[in-house]
Amino acid sequence: MKNIKIILLLILSLCGLSIQAQSVDSLRVTVQDDSIAVTASDTSRLQRKAPRIVSADKAKGIKIKTDKPVEHVAMTDSALRKKHNPTIAGCLSIIPGGGQIYNKKYWKLPIVYGALGISGYFVYDFAHQMVSYKKEFINRRDGNTALLNPKYEEYTDENILALKNTYRRRMEIAIAVTTVLYVINIVDAIVDAHLFFFDISDDLSLHVTPNINQNHNSSLAHQNNTSFNYGVNLTLNFK
Repeated sequence: MKNIKIILLLILSLCGLSIQAQSVDSLRVTVQDDSIAVTASDTSRLQRKAPRIVSADKAKGIKIKTDKPVEHVAMTDSALRKKHNPTIAGCLSIIPGGGQIYNKKYWKLPIVYGALGISGYFVYDFAHQMVSYKKEFINRRDGNTALLNPKYEEYTDENILALKNTYRRRMEIAIAVTTVLYVINIVDAIVDAHLFFFDISDDLSLHVTPNINQNHNSSLAHQNNTSFNYGVNLTLNFK
């Protein structure tokens, strides 16, 4: 009888353990199912990244990409305009041709150097002639016959003095012309620097064409009188 009771207790205990194991397994399955359900329903939420808070120091190094480079191009153009400064061109023109080189107008260099060279030559030549006649006049006045120039023997003292004054006036005119050319060299460089970005493309052009209009005289129509008006058409094309 005792053995039967012991066997019954063992059977009951085993049944209780199996029931507990099944309940635990059901709980595990439930938890797993819940986690899977949560993962499936909140996938979109989990994939969303929370915004990062960036410090001010790090934010300075961040480059923002845009599809509007218009402002950047405008700033570049204004920077180029500031870089090509008319004041610099004028200062460089103190040395003749320097401003033209700065403006990349190399074809003007022969004109600048040629004009200043020719005028400078006339200044030198007229000054040399004036000094020569002046020395001849002084030597004649002082009686220094040994220092007289033989090629001036045919000239009188009045002729020598007149020639000296003539070449002095010519020298002064040549100096004035050289000064004007030098100033033009500077002004030309400054104006070219101001117009460095001026549009002179082929789209800016002036076309001149003849125009003939037939004019019928209504008062003399029975006589078949017909006159013509002649003119010129001016067409200015802008870019």
